[in-house]
Order: sequence, then structure tokens, then C-alpha cells
Amino acid sequence: MNKRSTTAVFAAMGLMFLCIGWSMATDEKDCPFAKQEAGQTAGENKGAVRHAKPARRPLLAWLLRKSFGRDMLSGGYRSLALPIKEYQLLNLRPGDFVDVMATFDASMKDNRKEKVTATLLQHVKVLGVVKTGDLEGRGVLHLLLNPNEAQYAALARYQGELDIALRAEGDSEMHPMEMASFRKLFTK
Repeated sequence: MNKRSTTAVFAAMGLMFLCIGWSMATDEKDCPFAKQEAGQTAGENKGAVRHAKPARRPLLAWLLRKSFGRDMLSGGYRSLALPIKEYQLLNLRPGDFVDVMATFDASMKDNRKEKVTATLLQHVKVLGVVKTGDLEGRGVLHLLLNPNEAQYAALARYQGELDIALRAEGDSEMHPMEMASFRKLFTK
């Protein structure tokens, strides 16, 4: 390789690392929504709540994303994109099969609320995984679902927190599942 092409390669690599670094950068800024919540107007500065500005990650997300082609959808099925905690996406890739669980507050017979976890979907195919690189943030999981499953997954997204369990390769067995709660755990 001659000197000119070596310089061009290093310049391109430097530019790429600069862009990735810029997309991962965070800085603090007064949050206008926090001011509104605290009853402050945009002109008031006293006691302004400072929030960390969300990390700028569009370039990093674009570089790291794994998407799917529409040809992966088959008749009668839908692709549903669910926001999932980033750390749960670390070992997932298109073609994997997962179970989807939802944790939410349930009203019990004695009028008290209790956190429960229910396995909503079993053996669901992963079509795509979008990771942002922020383990504390959220990525996106594209799942292949029938219309009924898609409705329940969308509803669960708004009722509580979703968790994903990766299934072993070749494990397609369906299991009847009861809701999990700490009360059941300690009363058996």
C-alpha cells in the first residue's frame, strides 16, 4: 500500500471513530419538561431541574442495527417492534426463539395490589434486533407474531415491564405457565 492510500484509510477510520464517539457523547441541559412539571415557566431559572440529556445515538444505532427483510414475514403473521431493555438484547440475534414475559401490578381478592409476572408468549421467532449501545437504555426487538399474539404483546407493553427469555436452540416445547408472584413463592 502506498503512503497516500494508507493516509486515506487512517483518515476514514479516524472519521468513523469520531462519529461513533460523537453519537455516544452525553451532555447536560436544562430540561423544559422538568420545568413545566415543577410549575416553572420557560423564563424562570430559579431551582431549574437539571437532567442528563439523552445520549445522541442515531449514528451508532445505524451502524450497529440488525434489521430484517420484509420477505421474512409469512402469510397471516405480523412483525411487532417492542422496546426492550438493552441489556436483554445482548445475546439475541435474528432467527432466535424467545418467550415474552410481562410484569405488572395485579389486584388481588383482598383489594391489595401485588406484582406478578406472566409468560404471555412462548417460542416466538426474532426477526430483528436493534441495539443502541446503551445498556441502561432501550433497544428494539422485532418479533414474528400472529395477529392475536401481537395484540397481547402490544397491550402488555403499556401495562407493565416486558422481559425476554432466550430459548435453547431446538427447544420448541410449549409449557402451561401460571403467573409468578412472591406470595406464591413463599406460601408453598
